[in-house]
Amino acid sequence: MLSRSFRRSAGSVAVAAVACTLALAAPSPATAAIVADPIEVSTPDARFTLKPLGTFETGVFDESAAEIVAAYNSRLFVVNAQAGSVSVLDASDPAAMTQLFAVAGTGVANSVAVRDDGLGVIAFEAPVKTDPGTLVFFDANADEPVILGSVTVGALPDMVALSADGTTAVVANEGEPADDFATDPEGSVAVVALPATVASPAQSDVRIADFHAFEGDNLPAGVRVFGPTPEADYPVSRNLEPEYVTIDGATAYVSVQEANAIATVDLATATVTAITPLGFKDHALDANALDPSDKDGAFTQRTYENLFGVYMPDGIASYQANGTTYLVTANEGDAREWGDYAEPSRVKDLADDGYGPVCENFASLTGNAELGRLNVTRELGFNADAGCYDELYAFGGRSFSIFTTDGTLVFDSGAAFEQITFDALGAFVNSNHTEANAEGRSDDKGPEPESVAVGAIDGRTYAFVGLERVGGVVVYDITTPTDATFVTYVNNRDFAADAEADLSSAGDLGAEGVTFIPADASPTGEPMLAVANEVSGTTTLFAIDDGLTEVQILNVNDFHGRIEANLGGGEPGAAVLAGAVSTLTAENPNTLFVSAGDNIGASTFTSFIDSDNPTIDALVAAGLDASAVGNHEFDAGMADLTDRVVPRFGGSQYALGANVYDRATGEPALDEYSIQTVDGVRVAFIGTVTAETAAMVSAEGIADVTFGDELEAANRVATELTAAGAADVIVLLTHNGQATSSCADLTDASTTYGALVAGASSDIDAIISGHTHQAYACEVNDPAGNARPVIQAHQYGTTLGQISMTVDSESKQLVAISGDLVPLTADGAALYPADEEVAAIVAEAAAVAADKGSVTVGAISADILRGGTNGSDRGVESAMGNLIADVTLWAASGQSAEAAAARATPAAAVPTADIAFMNPGGLRADLRYGTDGSVTYRDVASVQPFANTIVTLTLTGAQIKSVLEEQWQPDGASRPKLHLGVSEGFSYTYVDDAPRGEHILSMSLNGTPIDPAARYTVAANSFLASGGDNFVTFAQGTDRVDTGQADLGLTVAYFAAHPVVDPAPLGRAILATGEPGEGEGEGEGEGEPGEGGGTGGAEGSAGAGSGTSGGGNELAVTGAEAPYALALGAAVLLAGGLVLSALRRRGTRTQ
Repeated sequence: MLSRSFRRSAGSVAVAAVACTLALAAPSPATAAIVADPIEVSTPDARFTLKPLGTFETGVFDESAAEIVAAYNSRLFVVNAQAGSVSVLDASDPAAMTQLFAVAGTGVANSVAVRDDGLGVIAFEAPVKTDPGTLVFFDANADEPVILGSVTVGALPDMVALSADGTTAVVANEGEPADDFATDPEGSVAVVALPATVASPAQSDVRIADFHAFEGDNLPAGVRVFGPTPEADYPVSRNLEPEYVTIDGATAYVSVQEANAIATVDLATATVTAITPLGFKDHALDANALDPSDKDGAFTQRTYENLFGVYMPDGIASYQANGTTYLVTANEGDAREWGDYAEPSRVKDLADDGYGPVCENFASLTGNAELGRLNVTRELGFNADAGCYDELYAFGGRSFSIFTTDGTLVFDSGAAFEQITFDALGAFVNSNHTEANAEGRSDDKGPEPESVAVGAIDGRTYAFVGLERVGGVVVYDITTPTDATFVTYVNNRDFAADAEADLSSAGDLGAEGVTFIPADASPTGEPMLAVANEVSGTTTLFAIDDGLTEVQILNVNDFHGRIEANLGGGEPGAAVLAGAVSTLTAENPNTLFVSAGDNIGASTFTSFIDSDNPTIDALVAAGLDASAVGNHEFDAGMADLTDRVVPRFGGSQYALGANVYDRATGEPALDEYSIQTVDGVRVAFIGTVTAETAAMVSAEGIADVTFGDELEAANRVATELTAAGAADVIVLLTHNGQATSSCADLTDASTTYGALVAGASSDIDAIISGHTHQAYACEVNDPAGNARPVIQAHQYGTTLGQISMTVDSESKQLVAISGDLVPLTADGAALYPADEEVAAIVAEAAAVAADKGSVTVGAISADILRGGTNGSDRGVESAMGNLIADVTLWAASGQSAEAAAARATPAAAVPTADIAFMNPGGLRADLRYGTDGSVTYRDVASVQPFANTIVTLTLTGAQIKSVLEEQWQPDGASRPKLHLGVSEGFSYTYVDDAPRGEHILSMSLNGTPIDPAARYTVAANSFLASGGDNFVTFAQGTDRVDTGQADLGLTVAYFAAHPVVDPAPLGRAILATGEPGEGEGEGEGEGEPGEGGGTGGAEGSAGAGSGTSGGGNELAVTGAEAPYALALGAAVLLAGGLVLSALRRRGTRTQ
């Protein structure tokens, strides 16, 4: 992909002035729990920040109405424990989320997860929490609650996770004891095999991984297990309470919070293979300083010897770096309680609450301003020999950590969380949900990290840590596990608001569940973060904002009404084109879809027969935003363009032509530009069309307009837009292009297009071109020396052009821009799904075309036949072959106004043809006289169903002889001879029985012998001209020009110009005996198209006349599989002149 990196300077002052004006306006009020000024602190080099986009409010305070959140298909699934259900939210518009429905079950909902195909699962604890809980499976794709089934798991299933491959669900069964401790169920981990479809597993798919193997002395030292054992059979198993799950391949890792440990579970065997103690955090180290007192009058972090933190992680996540799996923990801390027992004690109260007083080393630190107010565990640090606590252990780490899977600590954020929140919140650093102050949480667990999610952005890995008490999310770059670095912190909270009195104004309280949403699963096409806040009952979506806006421009050119698919010719059709636009837009919603002209004209029969209305409707449905005019938009005259085409498209932005002027006033006759605003970025599209348009269409239809210099018009409009500060990015849509696909040729300033590319103002950031049906994505320096993308997207919708740009979100300056091409087919198959709405438009058009195909277009005086019966003999001269050669010569030599009107190349650039040829395989039906000689569109379209265009090229006389010699096909070909139709005035003599290369005896043109050294202009369809059917000498021709004239349209125009068409006479090819070669075939019926291209076998199987051309100006042609409705329709009868009123220069804007 090509790229262009810079910051624009020209014209930025005016834009900046507008931005400053906006910045000074009054801030918009907070809405739906997004506070007016979310609090944020970031490092100077932060790669991104978090910006709240929108939130969903339950309106329920401190009842766990939003605990855990999962994301799928632009929906959020939020555990509402208060309601005992999961709320399903429509997040397609993050700023206006709405609840669609809720999925309920029996008991309390604790957790939810959704597989990539929409299989959803909810963990429900039983109404009696010590009873076995259930997993309830549902269809996340449905528009209403659809329960698929359920299975029973262990007691109090607290968290459910799904493996990356979707084959397994893993559940942490916490197994908390009854409130009176009469019952204490075992903690365990359920491993559930999932079906491949969106369906519920069976109970037999559930296996329970227990902790029995770790009873007694088998429990590793350092794992905290203590307390009463009302059921003494498995005291360790009943004491352990699994909390949170993360899965890495075939292994699950489960936090066992109160035990300060992580359990390792082998999924294949559903076995707990290890319980790993996590150790303690040393608060004597400066890096681990803490503020331990809520009564010392200030936020002060300090260190203490023999004071430790017990990590006790709640949330846990995993990722890989350099081939090693790492575990990321949110070190919340939690204490055990039962009956009258409570594990925590303030340091100053240990003598009364614990097993004895503090030892001498702490005696002077028990005051409220020191450690006296700090809550610690009474179960650790007591020295029985001394009868006092010589070590103290606080709950949690006030941090997040990174461990290896064997429990080795490789990183801990230390004291950073408290310092970060202090820097961001100041006097509110230790607030809780009902109090806003600097001290409230100092004596407890500080900001209390609750949950963690890991996500990858632009090749780097980040940890997103939710803070349950003070609120907000802290982000660290953990790409290098041993050297994680702080990125940003955000808190969507108004500390001045009273949450109990005015919950909505308070914002988010109590971040409980954090979910990273990657770009490919995001409703915005950019990575996001979803946060469920259990105290405020809000679910908030955050944009991961790198301060840059990514805008994508997709484009087509020279679509020419190719609405039906012709995959053999690489043409996907309008439905797949629309599907591609939709797919790419889903990946980046900041997408615009534009065209460089020739959307209509020279169209396939299905579009042509209905005045290209189906093409217009299909492009509108596909989301076309703007278009330059092409020369073919003027085929039926200016009046048709302005009075029919533009209104049907829906606006003047679909016919941009800055160099199209009113002949009387000199003012622009069409809109010069259109400004499209996407995500705050204003993109101006300037449209121009080749100045040679006047020579390509009927003069009568454009009598009141002129076509000026493109370069002058483009630069004039670009200067005006820049001076007015009206646009942030300017793109030129020009219906002009270079004759080859070579980027080197773009620098040829001797051509009008080369001069346009080289001379276009530096204010123009990209050039999207058309007209020449080429495929290129190049970079050419603008006058200021900046590399500028210049692209053309081939033809007929085979390819989408793609301009990708990065814009600074605040200054709106262009940071980088690149151009690329996106193929829509490969190997005869579409690469994108068909859009249903557009497919319906095409289907209706095809039905109409089938009906209109019966319309009479002319008459014949007698049968016009191919060689043999129903064209079975392609080795003989035929009246049909000679007639189509005559039509080709008539078109390529500009013998009529109809032919001139159908030309897609300036007349001056197309030499007058001397001779025309037609390959027999391209003739797929006869024209039968019937009862009255009438000929319908269907009849004409059936003759040449390949949608070829007419190409002219130069051959020497000797090369013409070689072409004729090639009628005798190479050894091994399925047909020994393919007899070319030749145009009137050209004749030759031949012998059949001769050595290869010696069949042709003489050639003449209008009675004059062909000079072997002389140069002649010949014409043929684009398939034959590219060397098809083994006529390889055609491919050696020079001065190659594809006229853009479509075979069907030209034949229709030929019939319109000749009221009665006679069969072309035979005898243009003469056997050496002097007798004409064998001629017309006999028999009834029409030949059917064969399959494939090149030279084929018997009639009805494969046949000559199809294929794909090579490079240069040789255009792709359709395959023999194409129905008659795929034939091109280029000859449109031109409307009369229209007097235009003077128009002011104008542009369109859309928001």
